[in-house]
Amino acid sequence: MKPLATIVASLLILAAGLSAQSFVEPTYKIRAEKDVFYGTAKRFDGGIDTLKMNIFMPTNDNAVKRPLVVWVHGGGFIQGNRADFNSLCETWAKRGYTAVTISYRLGIHGALLDPPFAYDEAEAIRACYRGIQDVRGGLRFLAKNAGAYGIDTSRVVIGGASAGSIIALHAAYIDPLDPIPAAAGTISDAVRLSGTFPRPALGSPQGNLHTDVQTPSIKVVLNIFGALFDLRYLTGAPFIPLFSYHQVDDPVVPCAINRAYHGMGFFATNYPYVSGTCAIEQELKKMGVADGDHGVIFYQGAAHEVHDPNGVDRAAAVFTAPRMVATTSVDDDETIPTFAEGWTLYGIDGRVAAQDADMAQIGQLADGVYIAVASTQRRLLMVSNGRVAVGR
Repeated sequence: MKPLATIVASLLILAAGLSAQSFVEPTYKIRAEKDVFYGTAKRFDGGIDTLKMNIFMPTNDNAVKRPLVVWVHGGGFIQGNRADFNSLCETWAKRGYTAVTISYRLGIHGALLDPPFAYDEAEAIRACYRGIQDVRGGLRFLAKNAGAYGIDTSRVVIGGASAGSIIALHAAYIDPLDPIPAAAGTISDAVRLSGTFPRPALGSPQGNLHTDVQTPSIKVVLNIFGALFDLRYLTGAPFIPLFSYHQVDDPVVPCAINRAYHGMGFFATNYPYVSGTCAIEQELKKMGVADGDHGVIFYQGAAHEVHDPNGVDRAAAVFTAPRMVATTSVDDDETIPTFAEGWTLYGIDGRVAAQDADMAQIGQLADGVYIAVASTQRRLLMVSNGRVAVGR
């Protein structure tokens, strides 16, 4: 058996190597496939939109399957472009993710004036609902093509900013038992100077794209100054871990409960009330959600922006990374050792964490990095939320 000091030194070296592959540090080279077509769908005005996504992947991570992160751009449901998040996706791909920025149907009916003045409160809700359908269809497209893009469909993250975050939150938390919003059903026509536009029922929140495959379950939600139309969407199904950022006096998407664009006076008249991050956090505390399952950064500001983009992005990555650890060996063809037979587990501090423990017992250890030692053999482990990843 090697001296403990040697074991600890080896552990630190291995842990440093693992850190580079822990989905936080931007380590890898990447490649991109842009303008990937994933479907068509009917616009708010009856026209047809062509839907595309940009996909970024590591090239030297030696991974067959990676976590997937899908980013949804903002723009008040009327503007913005998936290319707005190209740089962000490049960063997440360098961290070891297949990272996607996705387009969705834009547009709302305006009142006498064109958008962003909305015809009525239903328009923003309908726009979000179309976005939910498109994003879920995009997720199914990616699941169908998981092999081509190196995706592990059991490790899916969805995030967005502003309207994109509103879509991401609803795409994650609306479940089959939640009622369809009344605004998404058949409602009165929008009558404008340019004509009369019917507003038919929008159908299931799953939409019509790639329904031959199941929508992947989402493991983490990244909410950048987004909101929910109804806090009850948080209840019912098992809670999905949530990282959030919001300036507390945001005038566009309120941090508390208020109308969208509440800081802009008459402009907000026909926008619905939404519950932003401050209200969501209060609700999660009422629900008794574990502190570790919802991280939040509140900034004492009054802007609809991120005050420290790099810092907030890194915080989101740190929150997400432990939940992306695979449950099997990093080498697909490697046999996981039977740890109950003479293995000793050491923590990062060099102390013995467990002896002769099986995988179930190892999963009960505190989250972190461990080294398993038996005779001349050495294996690196990472424990996260009861899941165990085994390296060389």
